[in-house]
Amino acid sequence: MRSPDSRGAFPRVAALAVLAILGFGLISSLRFGNLAVLPGSTPPGDAHLAAFVLSRPGVPIVFTSRSDTSSFLPAAPEGEGYRFPGQPLWQAREGRLRLLAADGRVLELTWGKPLPDGDTLIDVMSPSVSPDGLRILFAGRRRDDGHGRFRIYEVGVDGRGLRQLTGGQDDPGCDAVPPLRWDAQGQKMPDEERRKIDYDDVDPVELNDAGRGILFASSRSPDLGRDHSRRSTALWLRGAGGSARPVSANRNNDRWPFLLKSGYSSYTSWSRNREVVTGDGKDIAPVLAVSHSLTRPTDQWEALFVQISGGHFGFMAKVGLPTWRVRPLFANRLVFMTTKGNPRLDGSDPLTVAQVMPGSITRSPSSTAGIPIDPEPIGIRLGPAADADGRPLWLATPSAFPPDRVILSAASGNRDGAPPEAGRYGLFSLKDDWPEQGDPPALASVDWSPVFDDPDMVDAEPVAVRHRHIPPQAESAGIVATVPDAVRLEDGTRYGGPFGHLFATALGGPTMMAGLPGQRADSGQGPIHDSPPSGLIDHLRIYAARRDRFDDAVVPRIPGDWSLILKLPVRDGASSGRIPTDAPTVLAGFGRDGKIVEWGTHAKDNRGRSSRFYAFAGDHYSLAQPHARHFCVGCHAGHSGLPPEVHQHAERHTGGASP
Repeated sequence: MRSPDSRGAFPRVAALAVLAILGFGLISSLRFGNLAVLPGSTPPGDAHLAAFVLSRPGVPIVFTSRSDTSSFLPAAPEGEGYRFPGQPLWQAREGRLRLLAADGRVLELTWGKPLPDGDTLIDVMSPSVSPDGLRILFAGRRRDDGHGRFRIYEVGVDGRGLRQLTGGQDDPGCDAVPPLRWDAQGQKMPDEERRKIDYDDVDPVELNDAGRGILFASSRSPDLGRDHSRRSTALWLRGAGGSARPVSANRNNDRWPFLLKSGYSSYTSWSRNREVVTGDGKDIAPVLAVSHSLTRPTDQWEALFVQISGGHFGFMAKVGLPTWRVRPLFANRLVFMTTKGNPRLDGSDPLTVAQVMPGSITRSPSSTAGIPIDPEPIGIRLGPAADADGRPLWLATPSAFPPDRVILSAASGNRDGAPPEAGRYGLFSLKDDWPEQGDPPALASVDWSPVFDDPDMVDAEPVAVRHRHIPPQAESAGIVATVPDAVRLEDGTRYGGPFGHLFATALGGPTMMAGLPGQRADSGQGPIHDSPPSGLIDHLRIYAARRDRFDDAVVPRIPGDWSLILKLPVRDGASSGRIPTDAPTVLAGFGRDGKIVEWGTHAKDNRGRSSRFYAFAGDHYSLAQPHARHFCVGCHAGHSGLPPEVHQHAERHTGGASP
């Protein structure tokens, strides 16, 4: 077993042995995904990179090799970026997309490869494999475009067909005027030019057929957040025709979508929402605008799911740990990147990986009244913490690897606690059956295998190339909302845009999610996060958290405001109505007394404490789609989700790279 800190090129004799074993040009037939590649139809691999292959993976792996650890950072960096080329997001000096074949060959898929217009890519990040195993989607930066922004690209697993998918001449870009105002010469830039330049598209995933398009994270909805200067990213959907629309509405960062076998898509959301229940219980307002509040603002990274066709979304994991880059495993657990300390977002906190059951929800910060009670353990499984020599292990970007493994990026840290140097990171795989215990397992007790290690680069973001058998998801019929030219909202503004249709159900009575992990106290009583009693909620209030504007002739940034826009009556535990689609929104439940609903649950922990909650779903921002249905299940402790029987997201193993 090779330790992650055993650096440098492979010994010369070992490198020659690897070359001899690989037998470049002599292999009769290889398979990439479910595509047969005949001799001579692809490059034989890079002989220089062969020295860094530490084991044959058995299934092809696509991954990135970059000059620094930008791929590990979830949040966009601080900085307004008003001057060209603007605020860079997750850029590395150099990045390459590589494929490690099942037999050990290594192919450069992007470095030095010409695009159709002759330009080349200098940096890449966030690769994914299409469900049929034939294409690799990724974010890339061009050498000659000048602005250094990421756009979405694809390439075949055989190295052919490299092409750009977003950001072309016919792509309108941002849906509003973005921050970039002055060009390199200090001249004011035209609005349309800013729209077409000032955004990044990252984290693409192809949906399960050509008609469903590509889901990706993007800064196309310009926003710098309520009280910081980090460029927001939300999920966007690019349809088969090339048009794009937002799917989520975070004012901070939504990242890393992934298509689940269940047909939903998971993603990571930074809930840094600043809104609280006011001290008199009669309103929801930004915390900086009130002198006293009944709740505190949120600041956590959590795993959500979204149903692209139907607008239903909810939570997959809220466990008190940052849940970055969540991926399902073959054992129906989720694996994710997290941190061993409080996340400082600059890469200085030790990274590790963890597993948890889907649907695990142990906290709901926006709606909790008082001190939360102690939940029973939910079986978080931590990756190994130290190498064979006792040095701390840094683990990042995990994903499922067939038939029962996790593949990830790893490096041994420094004994003084400083992060590892970039070149130390290599690819490793380990069995996914980590012990269910509070302390990380010792490396000696884990089935741990080195895979690939370029001593000059950060090898990361590995993905197995295979056919995933995603069943088609039923489309939800849209609703064509006929509206007058303009409608006066509760805040007095007139709205003349499209509407979606909100369906909020299970607003009282027993929760559907009582059997999910984290719903019982340490005493065994539950559920902790129960719904309010039937009839308690009289009406819903919809608040808009409007995005920043950058279209003023003088002021660079006009902060987005917060306002009550709608009141919808609740009857028989349900509510429905039209909702504007022009801004991120938040929902809260109010009683007939005009105060936000508060209730307590019957479950008590071992200290005799019970939980109390407000009917405030403030852990996330929502977005209704124009002329479509939007579903929200429950006003229970600020989260919605799925019952346990629906949380079946386990990957399927098909016996290798073939379907």
